[in-house]
Amino acid sequence: MSNHSLVVDLYQLTMGQVYFKYKRNTQASFDLFIRSPRRPFYVACGIDDALQALENFKFTQADIDYLRSLGMFDEAFLKYLEGFRFKGTVWAVSEPEIIFAPEPILRVTADIVEAQIVESTLLNKINLATTLATKAARVVLSAKGKGVYDFSLRRTQGIEGALACAKYSYMVGVKGTSFCLAGKIYKIPVVGTMAHSYVMSFDREVESFLNFAKEFPTKTVLLIDTYDVKKGALSAIRVAKFLKRRGIDLVGIRLDSGDLGRDARYLRELLDKEGFIDVIIFASGNLDEYKIKKLVEEKAPIDAFGVGTNMGCSSDLPFTDVIYKLGEIKEKGSSFIPAMKLSEGKTTYPGRKQIFREFDKEGKMIGDWLGLDNETSKGKKLFRKVMEKGKRIYREKNLEEKKKIFLQKLSSVPSYLKEIDSSSSYPVRITKKLLNLTTTLTEQIKKRIEEKVVFLDIDTQVDFLDKKGALYVPGGDKIIRNLKLLTKFAFQKNILILSSQDTHRKDDPEFKEFPPHCIKNTKGYKKIKDTLLKKYKIISFRKIYSPQELRKIKDCYPQIILEKNILNLFSNPNTLNLLEIMFPEKVVVYGVVTEYCVKEAVEGLLKNDFKVILVEDAIKEISKKEKDKLFSIWKKRGVEFTTTKKILKELGDIK
Repeated sequence: MSNHSLVVDLYQLTMGQVYFKYKRNTQASFDLFIRSPRRPFYVACGIDDALQALENFKFTQADIDYLRSLGMFDEAFLKYLEGFRFKGTVWAVSEPEIIFAPEPILRVTADIVEAQIVESTLLNKINLATTLATKAARVVLSAKGKGVYDFSLRRTQGIEGALACAKYSYMVGVKGTSFCLAGKIYKIPVVGTMAHSYVMSFDREVESFLNFAKEFPTKTVLLIDTYDVKKGALSAIRVAKFLKRRGIDLVGIRLDSGDLGRDARYLRELLDKEGFIDVIIFASGNLDEYKIKKLVEEKAPIDAFGVGTNMGCSSDLPFTDVIYKLGEIKEKGSSFIPAMKLSEGKTTYPGRKQIFREFDKEGKMIGDWLGLDNETSKGKKLFRKVMEKGKRIYREKNLEEKKKIFLQKLSSVPSYLKEIDSSSSYPVRITKKLLNLTTTLTEQIKKRIEEKVVFLDIDTQVDFLDKKGALYVPGGDKIIRNLKLLTKFAFQKNILILSSQDTHRKDDPEFKEFPPHCIKNTKGYKKIKDTLLKKYKIISFRKIYSPQELRKIKDCYPQIILEKNILNLFSNPNTLNLLEIMFPEKVVVYGVVTEYCVKEAVEGLLKNDFKVILVEDAIKEISKKEKDKLFSIWKKRGVEFTTTKKILKELGDIK
């Protein structure tokens, strides 16, 4: 498959549209790695195929038309996909490589949309190849130097699976395949014997053997167990003698059923007795590494094995738990920030990582270190840059070269890992620097994901709270102490304060109903010093800020002051947008005046489904009767009432 554009899961495209709209120019690094160690070791493969897929990744017009037909995607995003090309950087281990969980096989650093969209293509390529290569390596190891051949075509999951099995099993030591297309594409030696149906098609077994030998005298391997192994063996001896008289040696005899060890011993004795000591015994029939190991340990005189279903489908473990997780992220104009997942049983390590492998004096692997890529550690670095700006920057080795490299690497694997039933684990240690980063980031994330609370300070301005103010609220000065406590607490606990600020011109229409007050740039307009932090940002109701601008403001300022020229805070178009960006679980409301601006703020919050906590001793009303009436209504609508002391105690654990 040359084009992998729709080799995506739908959620990569839906996430992509959100990234496109809200996180343009955001860079991200994703690690592809094996999560759980269910094999003593893995053989990382499929990397070159995955990188080739990245180079060819694009969306055709037919793809775009199909996505448009789903009725889910914006035209702007579809237009972006029309010109989509992967332009990122990739680091990876060399293929093939001995790897262990949780070491990364590959790292992608790219625009976050690009990095996310190619996820499934990378996982699909590397999962299949690594699963099959690892299984085949185990089969080869179990044979202890005896030949292993791939007979898996008829049982693999599809043609691509069969091609992958032939290719990657050959890469790790299998000597040939029965699959002709794989032989043609990958230049792998092709092998084959005969089927029981072929033998059954002739009246006499010996006739089927003889005719086959006449056609393929130098490649004849006779299948002798169609009817009776001993009689089949005698027929094979007759054909071997027929070939011998013509100066040709019979290649071998194949067993496909029964007690392979017992029958192989019988055959070897018979063949040797008749002088055919060079005729090989070839075994097949639902073999895997465990059965081969047993036959080898029993010293069954079998020279080679044909392995099909169990190797081609990796039947005992038909998948590798490869995953693709975010390791760091970089917003425009900032530096990369490490990221990690804290899910129970699925925690990941943050940052850009490197694998450091140590060897003993004899060249045997003794342990790996997983660390950050900018640190120095003992051992050989396994990660290297393989792609830049969407193009590979190395020469891909051919299959024979990779096979030679793998066998060299396999010789460095300690013997205890080569045991098929090994319960020992190879030491993969985490460097101190990576451990420290993981610990620090874990605490930061736990703090970040705690229940989000925002303080909403309503109109705590001089004209309302100072006895000399233009529109002084009687008793307003008595709540200043609590207002100060709330402001100080929010600052210490990194709780964002949103503050409304009444903002009028001298000829404001509101002055027909109320005396002139809070005229911009006058003393009465200013917030009282007890509720004003040193660092704040004023947002006018006359300008609509973009989501990106609001996010940046939210991240940079501990207090955001929202100006308004009428009672309702939500008349500032940025108020709701800002709240939706923060999306707090609770909004703690205080200030003045209860039956006017506080009322409008509470009603606006409830209308938009925000949980409201009202601090009773930090608000002030003009009419107690109106206040009591509002409180009764709000209680029925789910507003929670508290005091300054209670809310500070409740939120006191926030770091």
